[in-house]
Amino acid sequence: MKLPKINVKQALAQKPKFTTAMFALGGIVVLGYFLLGVFRFTDNGFVVQVSTPLAPRVAGVVQEVLVKNGQRVKAGDTLVVLDPTDYEYSFNSALAQYEKAKLSVQAMEKKIDLSEHSLKSAMANLDILTTQYKAKNHPDVKAGVAQIDMADLKNKIKAQTNTVESMKVQIEIDKLQVQMEKQSLLALQASMESAKTALEYTAVKAPTDGHVENVFLGIGAHVSPASGMFTLVNDGEIYIQANFEETELAGVNAGDKATVYPRTYFGRKSFDGVVVANPFGVSRQMNQPFSGAPIVQTENKWLLLPQRLPVIIKITDTDKEYPLINGMSTYVRIQR
Repeated sequence: MKLPKINVKQALAQKPKFTTAMFALGGIVVLGYFLLGVFRFTDNGFVVQVSTPLAPRVAGVVQEVLVKNGQRVKAGDTLVVLDPTDYEYSFNSALAQYEKAKLSVQAMEKKIDLSEHSLKSAMANLDILTTQYKAKNHPDVKAGVAQIDMADLKNKIKAQTNTVESMKVQIEIDKLQVQMEKQSLLALQASMESAKTALEYTAVKAPTDGHVENVFLGIGAHVSPASGMFTLVNDGEIYIQANFEETELAGVNAGDKATVYPRTYFGRKSFDGVVVANPFGVSRQMNQPFSGAPIVQTENKWLLLPQRLPVIIKITDTDKEYPLINGMSTYVRIQR
């Protein structure tokens, strides 16, 4: 049985039936919906690296700038040196006060040692006087001792006893004074250590490995802890902030695989990644500054675009030949 010949030109010239067109359109819609369910894609992504705005721990005047834009540094490297003169004076003054207080404590401790030796001598004299009084007051010799000598000896014992008690009290006072001086010494030591630390902070050092950016700092510039000098971009993990439409995020969880296509290397290099955080919320509510009443913006009720929510993705296969630079634009696809 022979198949009938089909005239291709005649078939193409025929207008498609309405039913056929509707089925084709429905198929396209179903295919598109399926693809959107399988591939979650956005062109609104960018590279995020952990960065540290570098500011000095103390205020001062810039004396040296030891780095340039793009320079790689190691943790502990000195980046900027501030004029240390005022901090050296403060440290030397605090050190002198601390050393003086130490000598004062040592002198008082020596004084207490001397007072304790004197107390032992006074107590020995008291023992001698007491022994003499007991000997002369013995019934066998008492009748031969003049009463005036006994009264004089008794007064000497009383005076010596008072001397011993006074010396004991004075030693206790001196010991309390030493304790107070030691507390003051601790405060002076803290002040000295603080001044020493401030002096060390005049050398601004890198807190971590990385490279520096935005170095536009001149010699003689006044800087303070409240003002940043430049930025240290830390080595280590690189992230992508991918802003997806909310309609694409159902079922997205931490651990999902992702593919990142940097626009700079598009068609040449892509990167693998993993979702490390579920979509973050974004603020949409606005309030009146004084009343606190919420503001509702007028929106197009026929076309309300979906809200974009940020998803954080960590790059798992960095490549030195294709560096990912902070802020670089990317396309991102989250695998289902």
